[in-house]
Amino acid sequence: MTFLASTPGQVLFGVARMTLPAVVTSYVISVAYFHATGTYLFFDSHIPVPVFLGMHLLFTDPSTSPRSEGGRVLFGIIYGLFTTAMFVFLGRAGIPTFYDKLLPVPFMNLMVRRIDRLVASMPALDPGRIATGLTPIRRNGAYTSIWVGVFASMSAVQGVGDRHPGQDLPFWIDKCDAGNQRACGYVSFMKLVYCENGSGWACNEFGIEQAERTQAVNTFRRACELGFPPGCANADGARSGGAPTRAQPSLTDLPILLRGTKMVVEERDPGRLYAMAREHGWRALCGAPAPGA
Repeated sequence: MTFLASTPGQVLFGVARMTLPAVVTSYVISVAYFHATGTYLFFDSHIPVPVFLGMHLLFTDPSTSPRSEGGRVLFGIIYGLFTTAMFVFLGRAGIPTFYDKLLPVPFMNLMVRRIDRLVASMPALDPGRIATGLTPIRRNGAYTSIWVGVFASMSAVQGVGDRHPGQDLPFWIDKCDAGNQRACGYVSFMKLVYCENGSGWACNEFGIEQAERTQAVNTFRRACELGFPPGCANADGARSGGAPTRAQPSLTDLPILLRGTKMVVEERDPGRLYAMAREHGWRALCGAPAPGA
């Protein structure tokens, strides 16, 4: 939807020169990070929706961006680099990463004239020297057409959109079990989120993690109230010092666990829910009934 809504502006004002390199830069960094670490930099997607939105609306104002064509391309690359760097910095500093797409903008606005001067000093790198006979609107249309093709290709390989492997909690659990501490932190965070959303399994799992550091009776009691029997046993055991009990997610947990951070799961048929769970990496549920069983 964001992509379609921005298309007229891409053609009329030529902002595809900035959006396209910004998106591609962030995507390349994300892919490189995955190949280096086996996990996703932005956790649930290669390019989160707020970042994607920022690359279309936050820094592309023609009045506060470079005048030269090459300058605008470089401006987009810098925004992609800055946004990614800010996400890493803010995350490590314990500051909400929401600001990763906002903080680079004022600094980049101060760089506009220097960027134009840099491009002017290296004319061979300026794409404005290519097809100089095209009218401005046709040049804008050409960039937009390239951007449409790139967007379609990225969608096909799950580079953008709601369906991404990082949405599946089992992916992160496997990485955590393999010793990736960043993955463990994300798993713990998502268990808390799912617990707050009403998953008894997630409350029980988060309570077990809490019990290793502090009291977790209230979290186990929450799991019990949500109808997850091991939570009831663990609430009693936490008071008496007993070992915590685990169990696989129940049918009522699946619509919550399968939504990731984006999707709303409307499905309620047990067979289809278990089939979806298997597709999303919940291998321990393989013994559950198949659709129509």
